Amino acid sequence: MSKEKLYQERLQRYITAMECGKPDKVPIAFSVGEWAVKYTGSTLEEVYYNLDKSIEITCEVVQDLDFDIFGGGPTLWWPPMFDAMGSKLYKFPGIHLEENSQFQYMEEEYMKPEDYDDFIANPTEWLATKYLPRISEEFARPGSYRATVALIKSAAAYAIASNVMAKGWEKWTKEHGVVPSTSGFTKAPFDTLGDTLRGMKGILLDIRRRPEKVLAACEAIIPHNIAYAMIGARGDTTLPCKATLHRGAYPFLSMEHWEKFYWPSLKAVIEGLWAQGKRMYFFAEGNWTPYLEKIAELPDKSIVFIIDTTDAKKAKEILGGKFCLWGGVPTTLLTYGTPAQVKDCVKQAIDELACDGGFVLAPGGAVMSDAKRENIFAMIEAGREYGVY
Repeated sequence: MSKEKLYQERLQRYITAMECGKPDKVPIAFSVGEWAVKYTGSTLEEVYYNLDKSIEITCEVVQDLDFDIFGGGPTLWWPPMFDAMGSKLYKFPGIHLEENSQFQYMEEEYMKPEDYDDFIANPTEWLATKYLPRISEEFARPGSYRATVALIKSAAAYAIASNVMAKGWEKWTKEHGVVPSTSGFTKAPFDTLGDTLRGMKGILLDIRRRPEKVLAACEAIIPHNIAYAMIGARGDTTLPCKATLHRGAYPFLSMEHWEKFYWPSLKAVIEGLWAQGKRMYFFAEGNWTPYLEKIAELPDKSIVFIIDTTDAKKAKEILGGKFCLWGGVPTTLLTYGTPAQVKDCVKQAIDELACDGGFVLAPGGAVMSDAKRENIFAMIEAGREYGVY
């Protein structure tokens, strides 16, 4: 079979599952991620800085494993782009950390409580004039010669990295026939505020001290999170846009606070995207079991719900038939289990979650670099053995 035919076959399998239908077999998804670094005997420092190396080792993994849907290689951020702007946001192996340490995000209150009104009035202007100078040493004096040069250098670095990675994706899809899991990226507005701007401590104080400001800020973020999801996807509506949902997992927030602060603006983003034909890859990191009834209120098929530590049976009972479910294999089992245990888990997941279609077999969360090679192979082999409709 040609790689193009294989790609089309796998794409149709994925689309059918997202439409809650029964494809010829259960689609299998895998994110190579940083697991590929250990698999190929490389270091994180090498693959973070050398994009060609990152693409090369990803090819090695993709050609060895028989999965349909692909979440991407190990390089999420290209450090030279951040170096060019003197970024304070991340620390990377090779400069700040030892060669096999995962990059670290440096969470701070980059937005102060007194900034709320200006941010709500014009988020884009506030980000350009206040946020960038605070997160980047080179942008400390906006409009200066130094800041202008840094802007050109970092923009060029972004274009270089995007071009190289686009060629990598072209190689993976055309030469190996794997289908990208997503196109585009977005966030829950509360996560934009809580992760990036105010930080965990800041946002948790704000929902008690200045709740109306938090609600107004989330409302102001909604159109931006819809827009950049579509822009990043270049208008594609075949694949879902990825949304990694952080602060919404139970019990970060009480049910009362989740319903008041987290859910309304996230729901508005999902509905806004769905109105344009774009569904969301709803990466429910952690446990979302208490919220399943609220999530079921979304338009049918508007999300792909990723099961991490959410109760899978309840997810099937409440969301099954409305949304495609994704997962079934705990990431901890891939690290600490045996191949026999992994195969039993896959069989149970397919029996319970895939019986009437609308299911993608996958690890429930990010596969850690210490996941056992034999367990990854066992997961995929069992998926092919038990996953035929």
